[in-house]
Amino acid sequence: MLDPAARLLELNPDLIAAGAARAGKENADHGDEPAQAVPTQVDLNTLPADGAIHWGNPAAPKVVVFSDFHCGYCNKLSAELKAIGARVEERPISIFGAQSRKDSERVLCSPRPEVALNAAYSGLALANPGPCDTSGLDANEAFAKAHGFGGTPVIVRPSDGAVIEGYRPAAALRAFLTAAPSNPKG
Repeated sequence: MLDPAARLLELNPDLIAAGAARAGKENADHGDEPAQAVPTQVDLNTLPADGAIHWGNPAAPKVVVFSDFHCGYCNKLSAELKAIGARVEERPISIFGAQSRKDSERVLCSPRPEVALNAAYSGLALANPGPCDTSGLDANEAFAKAHGFGGTPVIVRPSDGAVIEGYRPAAALRAFLTAAPSNPKG
């Protein structure tokens, strides 16, 4: 039986590439430029509608989540968002490499993206739906890069663009989504 780390790499060999890319970037920086800090607020108005998968309760508070279907914390976060009955606009980005991008394309191009999203998080094989316009995924990637989103999940409150990074339990998500908006950045 494989140890947990070997099993993880067997399941997701892109982790090596993702880690090497991060290490290469850190070594290339040589401390000359500070790492880009994730902003506390972003303007979501530049993102196209076709880069998102919508799911959840349409009458609930809305949240935008930048995620990777190979991210365990993104999977856990989706369960917490379901638990609070949130209305989710999920915007895939491929943190873990080429297979993440392929899975994002398969989900977004699926005739039923919400079903495909759940399959992706469950580790089920995704159908190849055929070619479709993936410019929305390109926009998600560019937005994430421009704002320094180097990991997932990244959670954004649409009312004011407030950003929090990483997994949060249901109670923290509920508090974040129902908090009074701060002044939006212009």
